[in-house]
Amino acid sequence: MNASPIIPFPTPGSVLESVWGSFTIGRLIGDGQYGSVYEAVGPFEQLYALKMFRPANRPYETVKMEWSAEMKRLESYRHPNIVYIFDAFESNMLFYIALERCDTSLRACTQPFDDEQLIEVSRQLLMALAYLHDNGLVHSDLHGGNVLISNLHGTPVVKLTDFGVAHELDTQAWFRPQVANPKILTPELVTAGYTTKQSDLYQLGLLMFRMHTGEHAIPEGTGYPELNRLIADGVPRQRAEALGTSVGQVIAKLLRRRDAYRYRTARDVWDDLRQARLLATTGPHSARG
Repeated sequence: MNASPIIPFPTPGSVLESVWGSFTIGRLIGDGQYGSVYEAVGPFEQLYALKMFRPANRPYETVKMEWSAEMKRLESYRHPNIVYIFDAFESNMLFYIALERCDTSLRACTQPFDDEQLIEVSRQLLMALAYLHDNGLVHSDLHGGNVLISNLHGTPVVKLTDFGVAHELDTQAWFRPQVANPKILTPELVTAGYTTKQSDLYQLGLLMFRMHTGEHAIPEGTGYPELNRLIADGVPRQRAEALGTSVGQVIAKLLRRRDAYRYRTARDVWDDLRQARLLATTGPHSARG
């Protein structure tokens, strides 16, 4: 039996061709099990983030379908807080998407945000989620690596990316995802195996907790069985409540165990977060206590 051919990944300086033009590969700026992201100079000498879909020992057609689905979603869902797609192409049996290049990701921001910065980043994420939910799409993979930021030290511009496991809600208000990131598991996924629009809001709560404290709502390195128990016991919500801040109370409601008791919509979250901002600036003490 002949072995499958080894397909070389791009290296700095290599050139990829698409119908739109040439992309010269730069440094690797992101890497995961199913995708790698390279800095690349493309048509018109523009800097891009070029996402390559990793085969990861999967069939060619499976990877092609994943690439095609994400491409179509990015083309269909146009919003100022969703990353912009410029091109999509195949080269040497590997699939690529050329995206706008942002300065950094929320994952790379390890220090606590001040209240003004946290609320502004959250506001823009809520705008993106409201748009997606209004159009029947659940992102389902909201973590720091999928939230891109430019101009972090001025007025930040936030972009949501990676729609690989997003799902359209047709006739049901929930679905059973095929892929689940253990670091952002939601209680309903742990206990009943489904995801809803409120699951995106729970994942937003996890992001906001980290922005607010510089720590994860569930400690890094927690094993899978223990992780499930902490989520089912409502530990993230309890930790948010213990912060004793107005922003912490919003986060705690986002992290409620039962999705029916969380905020119903992204707009509802913003109503309370806006009040938390006012309390932080006019109350007897700041939102950090």
